[in-house]
Amino acid sequence: MVEQEVDVTLTFEEVTGYLGNSATLECDYTISSGQDLPVTVTWKQGDGPRYAEEIFTCTGYTKEDKSCVNAQVTKIEYLNRIQIANSSPSLVFTKIEAEDNHNYWCQVAIEGSNMGEEQVDMKSVALRVRGGHESPKMHSVTIEANSVGVEGADIQLDCDCTGSHCDDVAWFKGPTNDQHTEYDMVYTRTSGSRPMPTQYVPYGDWKGRASLSGNSLVITGLKASDAGRYWCEMRNAAMYGIGEVATDAKSTVVEIISENDGNVFTCEGKADGLYSDPYQCNMYYECVMYVKYHRPCPTGTVFAPGHPLYACEHPANVPAPCGTLKNN
Repeated sequence: MVEQEVDVTLTFEEVTGYLGNSATLECDYTISSGQDLPVTVTWKQGDGPRYAEEIFTCTGYTKEDKSCVNAQVTKIEYLNRIQIANSSPSLVFTKIEAEDNHNYWCQVAIEGSNMGEEQVDMKSVALRVRGGHESPKMHSVTIEANSVGVEGADIQLDCDCTGSHCDDVAWFKGPTNDQHTEYDMVYTRTSGSRPMPTQYVPYGDWKGRASLSGNSLVITGLKASDAGRYWCEMRNAAMYGIGEVATDAKSTVVEIISENDGNVFTCEGKADGLYSDPYQCNMYYECVMYVKYHRPCPTGTVFAPGHPLYACEHPANVPAPCGTLKNN
C-alpha cells in the first residue's frame, strides 16, 4: 500500500438546487495511513481535472478541527456565496444563481514537501439548478480500484462509462506540479467525423507500451517510473468546451514492485495451465512449458479459476477475493 494515499469520497455525484436557495455539495476524504494530516481543500469549477478553475481554497484543514487555517474565495462570481461546511470539507452555496449550473471538483492534497501524485485526489459533483440553465449529467466514470504491478510485466487499468455520450477517452497521470494543475498525457482516443477516422494516440514514454482495451488502459513492460495516479476521463465528442455535463473522470493509484520480489509469480515447477495474478484480479498468467504469459481479462470481468469454459467471468459469478459470489 502507498503511504499516505488520499482518496476523495462523495455522497452524491449530482445535486439539484433551486434559484435563491442554498445547497451543499458533499465531499470527504480518507488518508491510507489513518493519520489526521493537514490538507489543502480546493474546490474547482469546470470541464475535467485538467481544465477546472479554482473557486475556493482552504488550507490547514484537519478532521479534528473541521476548519480552515485560511479560507479564500478565489473567483469573484462566487464571492459571499460559498463556504466550507461546519463538519466536513463540503462546499455550501448560500444562494444559488442560474449560472451556477456546473461541475464542481473537490480536490484534497496533503500539505508538506515531497508529496507525490498519490497524495492528491479529486472528484466531481454536478450542480443542476432548477429554474436556471439546467442540464442533466450525461455519464459517470467508474474505475478499477488501486493496483499493484510487477516491474517488466503488464497491467490493465479497467475503466467504464455508464450513461450517454461516452465517446472519447483520455488517460493521463499526475498531477505533476506543486499547484496540482498539470498532468502527463498517456493515451487518448478521439472520435472522428467523416471522413476522418477515430484517432488513437499514445504519448511520451508510453509510446509502444500503452494501448486501449475498450476504455481500459493496458501498459506493457512496466517501469518503476510508471508508479503513480492515473486518470480515466470520458467526454462527449460533440461538446468540447461547451458542456461540463459531458465530462467525468476518476483516478486509480498504481504501485510498482520489483520483479525480484519473492511474491512475483513464476511458472517454474508449475504444470501448463492458467493461474491467478496475485495482485490484479483482471489479469491472469498462462504457463506453457514453464514459459509465463501475462493475459488481460475483458473489461468488467475477473479471472475465474477452474472455470470449465472461460478464463474470465463477471465478478458476480466468481468467489472472493476477486468476485462477489457467495458459497452456499
